Amino acid sequence: MNRKKMMCILLAAGLLTGCRAKPEQSAPETTELSAAETTAETATEPETQTETTATAAAPEPYTFNPHLYSPKLSAEIPQDHWDSFYHLCDALRKGEDTFACSSQAAYDFATDPSVLAHLLPPACMKVTGESSDQTVPFENGTGRIFYNMPAADYVKRQAEFEELVTDVLNQYLEPDDDDYEKCLKLYNYMESNYVYEDFPNGCGDGAYYYTFMTHKGVCDELSGVYMYLLMQAGVEALEIGCEDSVMAHAWTYVILDGKGYHIDPTWALMSYNDTDRLSLEYFMMTDEHRMNDNCSVEDLTVDLLPQYWANQSSLTFPASDDRYYAKDYAVLDSLDEQNKIMHYTDMYGESHVLHYGKQ
Repeated sequence: MNRKKMMCILLAAGLLTGCRAKPEQSAPETTELSAAETTAETATEPETQTETTATAAAPEPYTFNPHLYSPKLSAEIPQDHWDSFYHLCDALRKGEDTFACSSQAAYDFATDPSVLAHLLPPACMKVTGESSDQTVPFENGTGRIFYNMPAADYVKRQAEFEELVTDVLNQYLEPDDDDYEKCLKLYNYMESNYVYEDFPNGCGDGAYYYTFMTHKGVCDELSGVYMYLLMQAGVEALEIGCEDSVMAHAWTYVILDGKGYHIDPTWALMSYNDTDRLSLEYFMMTDEHRMNDNCSVEDLTVDLLPQYWANQSSLTFPASDDRYYAKDYAVLDSLDEQNKIMHYTDMYGESHVLHYGKQ
């Protein structure tokens, strides 16, 4: 079956990569549910509760985390680089023009467009580590911030972005959701709210920020936005991709309980597939499932890493556990969060359950 070729633009890293769209699949003949209905349904709480349960404080709502961290990347990126980046994040939120920085290498990491695009999207293309007036960017433990817009305007831009992110998290997630539920609910958010559309030239924004604000993007941006929301929700995630003669594509890699899974927020878009059912075909995939879709799982790219770092990276992204994979082009029916059961329908119209609780 022929695959229609599309292009994915990663503006922040200055790369152009192809993105092939999956062929359309026939939707299972089942009762249709709206996107809102597929979000999740929780079983009714029992009327009788223990005193401890009744008096327990309600979980706190989600708040914005400016200090996102990847344990997976920490094996290669020194802690002082992360700390310097966090100092930059704090300074930007206040509109300051300097930040504490441990070294020139840490400064280069903190101000790299790829790092900013993935971990602080509003700053990509609005903040740079390059001086236009011969000012030394880094010296004596201090890094300088060069804005491409008034600092006060950037502070407002950042605050509006933080409000958007926390609104999404608190609308689609419950504070006590486990990591699987976070992945599924935010997947539903992406698939039901975003559309596939090329990044426009000359818009003045980084691609990931643009996709956040407009809900339009291609594989790099869609997988990067999904990655970012998962990290904000406390799930370890990275945007990864393959670039070979057969397929150039990007998706999201998540780690749950120490095991990796591939999730593709592009190929399941409801708008692209003309459906209001949430497809589970590209959710929690193994390496085998990824390869069956002509996506290589060898020599994968990590777009968060600066290009000079990615070229030397030895990271691998294995995914062999299939406990969460719903086969046969399944679609979501409902989620029983109390009993940790997902109900879904396969392409033959048969109903199934998946027990996603810890085993």
